[in-house]
Order: sequence, then C-alpha cells, then structure tokens
Amino acid sequence: MDDGLRLLRAARSTTTGPAALLGDPVLRERTAGYLADLTRPYGLSVPGGLFDAPSGAFGQSYGEMAAELIPAVVPPDEPVDLLVLAFAVHDVLPGRATAAYLSHVCPGTPMSFALCDQGSAAAFTGLRIAREYGCRRALLVTAEQAVLPYDTAVPGPARHRTVAMLYGTAADDSTRSGGGASGTDNGDGGTGCGPERIDLGGDAGVTALRQHADVRADDVAALAAAEVRELTAGRTDVAVVLGADLAAVWPGPGGGAVTTGPERQPSTGVWWALLDRLAEDAARPRPVVTADYEPGLGYLSVVALAPAVRSEPVGERGADERAQPLVRLRGADCDPDPGAG
Repeated sequence: MDDGLRLLRAARSTTTGPAALLGDPVLRERTAGYLADLTRPYGLSVPGGLFDAPSGAFGQSYGEMAAELIPAVVPPDEPVDLLVLAFAVHDVLPGRATAAYLSHVCPGTPMSFALCDQGSAAAFTGLRIAREYGCRRALLVTAEQAVLPYDTAVPGPARHRTVAMLYGTAADDSTRSGGGASGTDNGDGGTGCGPERIDLGGDAGVTALRQHADVRADDVAALAAAEVRELTAGRTDVAVVLGADLAAVWPGPGGGAVTTGPERQPSTGVWWALLDRLAEDAARPRPVVTADYEPGLGYLSVVALAPAVRSEPVGERGADERAQPLVRLRGADCDPDPGAG
C-alpha cells in the first residue's frame, strides 16, 4: 500500500572534464598520497606523477557533481529533512565527508549520510531508509565516476553521472514536481553538461519496495519475474524498467515493453532509465515497476511507483486478474560513445 512517500522532482547530469577542486596542488598531493596508501595493501599502485597537474584523468568529486544538482530539485524555501548519497565507486577524494558537505549546501541542512558497498542496490536501500525515517522531504542522490587511478577487476562506469530525486510525503502539499525539463540536454545523446530537470508529469507515489539478499545468478530471473508479475497484477498499463545486469538475464516473454538502463552505469543506470520512462509518459502517467540486480553481492531490488492522482496502487490485485508476461527490451541510452569526457 502507498505510505505517502512520493517522487516530487528529479534532475540528472553527465559531467565532463576534471574535478574543479583538484586545481589546488595541495589537494592533488594529498589525494595522491591517500590513494597510494589505500591501494598498496591490495597490490595496486597509483602511477607516479599522475597528480602533478590538473587532468581529466583524475576522476570526479561527488560533492561537486551533487551540489550542482541540488538547486534543480530543492528550492531555498523547501528545506529537506534527510539527504542520502548512494554510490558504488569511490570518487577522487575518498577521504572527504561528502554527505556532510552536501548537507551544508542543501536547504534545511538535513541529516545526511552515505551508502556504499552495496553496488547497484545502494540507492534502493537509500529509498527504503527514506520511507522508514519518517521525514517530510528526503533527497536521494546516486552518483558514479568513470575514472580510477588504478586497475580494477571489472570495467568502471562509462560516464560520470549523477541522479538526484526529491521525495516527500502526501501531507506535504507545498512541493510539486511541475514544469518541464531545463538545463542542457545530456540524455541519450550525451551532448552536454549541466543539470537536466525532468518533467515527471506529476507526483509518483512509492507503492512497494522490496530487497532480496543472497540471490544467486541462476535464480534472479525467476525471482524478478515473479516480483514484477505480483506488482503489476495483470495490468496492461504498467511500465517496467530494468537495470542492465538484470535485463541481461530477463526471460523476456510476454506482452509489454520493458525499458533497460544503459550498460556500464551500475549506480545511475536504472534511475536514469526510470526518469526517461517517467518523462516519456508525462502526458499520461502510468504505474512503473523498477528493478535491478547486483551480481557481485546477490542483491535484487524492486520498487513500484504509481501516479499520485490514481486511487489504485500498483500491486492491488483482483481475484480474477492474471499476471501477464512482458516482452521486449528497449534501451534507454543508445549513445555508443563510452567516453567519460
């Protein structure tokens, strides 16, 4: 059932170029030493001289990336009670208290903390915490950067990207999603930088949020399909959005379009695709079920949203309704350019 938490506003951005704060040579020196100390026990090394001068090879600051988005979703007169920063890949300054910094720049100076070490499940966990925290407004930010100064076992994200989503309760009538997209287009074409405000077509209420741990790769397709069947409950007007890792194992039979997030964007991909779906449906909002799988940790996360104006929440099932399978996969980000800028 709908607990009153609604997605009110959302914005996103693709960042290019080096982090501005690394124009400071003292910070570059500290960063080089800090990362060298962190990687040494694992047999990794930071190339000597990499931080001698500002360069796009440094990576990004989540503080800078998120701070740029906050004004796009949180006006000065609408203070936030809770801020959650979710990420999987650390940024260029892993020793910085980024969540505390973002609280400082966010209206309301909210309680804030960071979630990591959960892979693509981190943002779902952040949303679950927001539901249970009992706040009036919560800002959920998920971010990822594409550059690390050492080799990794798996490829990193393809782009530096950030997604910010403002949630509020049904009792808070002062906040509305309103308005169309603004800022520079950085969606599928990836042609620019700067915040892109998303037209949601109205508030979307969170009607269900489920997380499963220790899900084996062999079992995730069946479990995810069962969750989607239960939450769609035979309705034909429900959109489905899947992260790339889950889409790769999705069984794919059936009758409704499935939107997939871009590959190699494990933290932001499914949310980027969700915002695409909501924007495309803005004129005629419909329920959406969003799911993602974290293969390294075995987490399956599922969230359902429905237009707040509708009285029937996603997952409400009639006795004579049958679950309808789903069909094809449609990529939400068709840009073949994997460059991080």
